[in-house]
Amino acid sequence: MTVSAPVAVIGPPDPAAAFTAALDQAGLASIRYDEFPVDLSGYSAVIVVAGRYPEPERLDVAGLAEYVRAGGSAYVEFALDDTGFLPQGEIRTAHIERIFTTVALAGIEPLQILDEHSSQAQQVVVRGKAVELCSYGTVAGTHEAIFGPPDVTFPALLDIPVGDGRLLYATTALSHHVKGRYKPVRRWRRLLQVIVGQLTGVQLAEDIEVFTEPRVWVATGEPVKLVVRSSTKPVAELDLVETKPGRFESDLQYLDDGEHTFAVGDQHVTVAVGPRAERYRRMVDRAIAWYDRAGMFYDAPDGSKGVAEGLSNEIDAEGKLPFRPVPRGDCFTQTAHAFRMYADLADFPRGRTIADNLMRLVVEEEQLTDRNQLYGSFEPRGARTDLTGTNNLFADDNGWISLFALMSGHVESGLRGVEALIRTSSADLGLQVDPWRTPSTLLVKGWDELSRSPIEDGLDLTSHWQSSAQCAYLYAYGLTGDQGYLDIATRGLDHMAGQHPRARLETSRTCEAGRFLLPLVGAYHYTRKPQYLETMRSLAGYLKSRQGPDGGFAEWDGKCPPSNEAYGVDEAAIFAANGDPVTDQLYGTPFAAWALPLAYRITGEPVFEELAHGVLDYLSRIQIDDPDDEQLDGTWQRAFDFDSWEYFGSNADLGWGPYCVETGWSVAPSIIGAMLYLTGDNFFPPAPSSLSELPASIRAEFDAIAAGQPAPATFTRRDDGRVIRIQNGVQAVLGDLTAAGEPVWARNEPVGADEIYVRGTDGHLHHTYLDDRVGQGRWQQLGDLELADEPVVAFNPGANAIEVYVLGADGHIHHCSMIDVRGGHTPWEPVGTLHFTGSPAVLYDEELGSVRLVANDTAGQDRRTRKVNRWHLPWQDYSHWITA
Repeated sequence: MTVSAPVAVIGPPDPAAAFTAALDQAGLASIRYDEFPVDLSGYSAVIVVAGRYPEPERLDVAGLAEYVRAGGSAYVEFALDDTGFLPQGEIRTAHIERIFTTVALAGIEPLQILDEHSSQAQQVVVRGKAVELCSYGTVAGTHEAIFGPPDVTFPALLDIPVGDGRLLYATTALSHHVKGRYKPVRRWRRLLQVIVGQLTGVQLAEDIEVFTEPRVWVATGEPVKLVVRSSTKPVAELDLVETKPGRFESDLQYLDDGEHTFAVGDQHVTVAVGPRAERYRRMVDRAIAWYDRAGMFYDAPDGSKGVAEGLSNEIDAEGKLPFRPVPRGDCFTQTAHAFRMYADLADFPRGRTIADNLMRLVVEEEQLTDRNQLYGSFEPRGARTDLTGTNNLFADDNGWISLFALMSGHVESGLRGVEALIRTSSADLGLQVDPWRTPSTLLVKGWDELSRSPIEDGLDLTSHWQSSAQCAYLYAYGLTGDQGYLDIATRGLDHMAGQHPRARLETSRTCEAGRFLLPLVGAYHYTRKPQYLETMRSLAGYLKSRQGPDGGFAEWDGKCPPSNEAYGVDEAAIFAANGDPVTDQLYGTPFAAWALPLAYRITGEPVFEELAHGVLDYLSRIQIDDPDDEQLDGTWQRAFDFDSWEYFGSNADLGWGPYCVETGWSVAPSIIGAMLYLTGDNFFPPAPSSLSELPASIRAEFDAIAAGQPAPATFTRRDDGRVIRIQNGVQAVLGDLTAAGEPVWARNEPVGADEIYVRGTDGHLHHTYLDDRVGQGRWQQLGDLELADEPVVAFNPGANAIEVYVLGADGHIHHCSMIDVRGGHTPWEPVGTLHFTGSPAVLYDEELGSVRLVANDTAGQDRRTRKVNRWHLPWQDYSHWITA
């Protein structure tokens, strides 16, 4: 057996391809088999890949064991056998554990991280003289386990001496790294090359990296250089100079428009040169197309069913990201504005239809209009239901929703959202006291107590939580001219600018800087206050200090896990330590791209133009460009490593990790920024020349609620069958029920509520309520009785009950009572045995102290009865009406 003999690769073509690529790179011949060949003696090494991953495959390893014991070298991964030759252990999902190297390997230092996305692994125990080359463990870090190995680990790759040979055994399918999109890609490729080298003794070639700076493309008239990472000076068509150990660079090259290719040895790299505006427009076009291609509008391309939140972080065994269907109001509104802008930019009428539909859903179905301390806020996670189903009314989400409601022309709705934010802000600072805004806190404390409460935990110095509300206040001022909006915005900004650069770092200092710019731009637009300009300049200086060679802003000073034990248990930044070359496309980059073109337009200062070019160039360079990938082509994931040039970062965030995609927060703000640059739009309205009376009217609504003033409600069926409530002139859609008739209601004074009933298109009776304190309830079906007519209801003071009567499909009149505080209806029961043509007329007779019914039977006779206790007297015709 010599190294010139081929390597046998056992397993299906797809997983085998990962190792045949490593063998080809090493210059080794290989032969792939679906099953073990009878005789293995003619092969220099044997590689057995997991053909059924994520399920393990049971192997007959008798021949392989004989081959290894006789001096052969073999690699096997994630398999079962009955002989004890292969290590065995419980199979489990490595949820937050990642693989890291435990020893130095050729080209890979110890403690280097390999992110394998919740892989399936065998939890085996190291025995005998086996050497653990890689381990699983919960490790904090981006590229390196910065706190060392954790206390608890289990093997990922073992080097096991067996007889005269050696067995390399992987407890998971390392060959799955291509299909599973494991990161970082070059390290995973190198690991497989290392395995090949260990098996065959072949000296591995150096991993040379060739690229341009900037990568992908450069604007017309701007320079580019060739860069090579190598331990020795490579042969290249351009003269290269070593600028630091292992890095060689060419002189700056000024190239004509078009594509240019540079050769370094047998590697080639291409860079395009062209107008910046063309690149930005291409970026916008591709991102808009991604919404359709990735199915973000569900099955309604006009946006009438909303837009999904995006894609979750957890890459599955097929290399796909789970669809995240959450109907977030902030994603709706940001996407709506992006499509409205695109409709104008590209003469794309469907964009305006999508925008209108998304905003209609938010305004009609997500804004809370019950007359309590939640009034005016937006339910951020879908259509409102009842108090028990209301989420936290997050200040950042509500700020964006209110802002874009104003921008879309839904001014009253937007101003109610703004006023709701003002009512939960500090009276002194104009900043959100409790940006989580839990419904229970708002209802228990109330607006007045909240406004007098101190702001704790540095929440007065976080643009993450405060900036969107400030932008909404500023936009409201621009629309209405109401000084109160400008005053509350500048009061908070004065405080934050006065404390700058102190900040609460919700994710990172870089993200805070990008988010702080936009309200400062708006405030400077209206006031020309020098403090705002100086703070913007300071932020620009910071961003410039963090800017990488391709234009992105590296994360710095973040909310990073302080230990291995703290990894993966909370929301966190997507880098682990200062110096990690990672940018955040969820909380940072898009908002800088949004604000910087405006900062330049409003100030005229070149530093903002330079930074705007840099960040928009960067977004266009890192936009995923893979036409074969319908899920990701044209979008951005959260974390991008601009040194390894791939989507990768610390996977510590429990909710939105490095691989997630958001329609709002990420995609929409990114292209809004690009379109602001392309169109020259100022985003904020010009300084107002007249004063609107609308803000005073909106404030009066809130004042009336605070004073406990009643506002009678009426209910009606809309043309589309939805039931709406009208209260003090404000409309609200009541849930998703489709009604077949008009609603009826009765006042339940003892409990302070209106009880509402309607026949649904399913033929059944449905009930909800409007409580004076806790607001609107959810629709509930009352039994399975099929209705032939509309219901009638009346309040019965004698029994403190709502009496409900309907004509059933069987022709009988049926009755039930609501006998407790919330929805406890008695079963349906027929009122006598007669047949009728319609539901009865019902009224409460104060003299008799009971409910009276009048109805027309199928014989044409007028019939009457009344309720005594819980029973009804027999039906009588008019001439025999009993009054005693």
